[in-house]
Amino acid sequence: MRALISGRYINMPIWILPHWEIKSDQSLLSIKNFMRLHVKNLENDFGDRFNVYKRDCNTYFGEVMPVMGRGFLAVVLVVILFLVGMNFYTYVIFSQENLELKNKLMLRIGEYNNLEQAHNSLQGMYNELRQNYERLAELNKNLTLQVSEAEEKYQKLINSYHEVLEANRELARALEFIANKLIVPCNYTLAGGPTCIENNTFTLMSFYEFINRSIYAYDKEMKEYVYSVTDGWDGSEEDFRSDLYKIYEAWRKDFNYMLPSPAQKNLTFIVVGTWWYPPTKMGDHFLKEVKNYDVMNTTVVGAPISFRYKKGVCWDYATVLVALYYAYYDIAGRSLPTGYLSIGLLDMDGHHGCTLIKESGDRVAIIDWEVITKEDNKIVFIPFEEAKKLHEEYWNSRISYDAVQRRTVTSPFVINNFTSNEEFHKWLIEEFN
Repeated sequence: MRALISGRYINMPIWILPHWEIKSDQSLLSIKNFMRLHVKNLENDFGDRFNVYKRDCNTYFGEVMPVMGRGFLAVVLVVILFLVGMNFYTYVIFSQENLELKNKLMLRIGEYNNLEQAHNSLQGMYNELRQNYERLAELNKNLTLQVSEAEEKYQKLINSYHEVLEANRELARALEFIANKLIVPCNYTLAGGPTCIENNTFTLMSFYEFINRSIYAYDKEMKEYVYSVTDGWDGSEEDFRSDLYKIYEAWRKDFNYMLPSPAQKNLTFIVVGTWWYPPTKMGDHFLKEVKNYDVMNTTVVGAPISFRYKKGVCWDYATVLVALYYAYYDIAGRSLPTGYLSIGLLDMDGHHGCTLIKESGDRVAIIDWEVITKEDNKIVFIPFEEAKKLHEEYWNSRISYDAVQRRTVTSPFVINNFTSNEEFHKWLIEEFN
């Protein structure tokens, strides 16, 4: 600021704190050094300006005061003092602001240092994490390769497991096929037709299946025997009953009682038992062991065997007679319900077997060692109660009718057991057809 005094300009110091812009690319350290240098320059400039003002005042009072009046001199002095005070006040204010800025700058520098340390720490952590990531990525790559190889091996193992398991099951099925089976020659005659595959000499059959199919079977020899005895059926009722008697008469003449019965035959029997099927770790069961196995001979019986021997007990006699009647029915094309009748001789404490034939209703014929119901060399059918009475008179004992064995259209061997004669009588009427 310049003032016009006594025709000349006098420089008056007006302190103005210079302003600057802190750009984003300036470092805080450079700002700090700049502020220190600027404050020092201000202090030096203020001292120089004060000396100039002092010299100008001495000049002014030495030259101007004699000319101007005391009043004007006082005004000028007041103005000068005011300006000096204003400059001092300005200096003080800006010095305080400068001090505050210095303090804020120091705080900023401290925060910057803290941030720099945090940044360096985070950068170190980042570098460490990156190294760990790269190491884990490499491990993952290797592990993925190992897993792929393991999956391939696992698939091979599981495929092999299923192949071995299936082979084990095939072996078990093969063992089950031959287990507990009779080796039956193909020349055996069994009810239900041939069982052998063409060109085979034997077949395998369970014991009970063989018994069921052999007891009332008849072979070619038995069929020829029946035909030679009856000369066939002429279609009349009288000839039919006569033929039934002729068959009985011929067989009773040829059969001889013998105890024990020799009418039996040995067949090879394959015994396989005690199968152990433990579970695998996968939950499947497999055949681990068969503890008991053997090949042995076992005795079998049946009408064809008893017919060849023509010896035996009542069971052999009645069983063959039933089978001969079945052969006759097949030749004649007419059949009647016929079966092996098991009876209890209550007063003799014994059991016996004979033959039962039903005409209709409860009209029956009973053929024991002799024909219980006959007339003029013919089989006759009478009501059950009358036949029972004649039967008890024949044995001179009370009789219980305990069971009937027979063949049916659907099965070669069926057994029906009874607990009383009333139950037998009801079955005779309703089911024996």
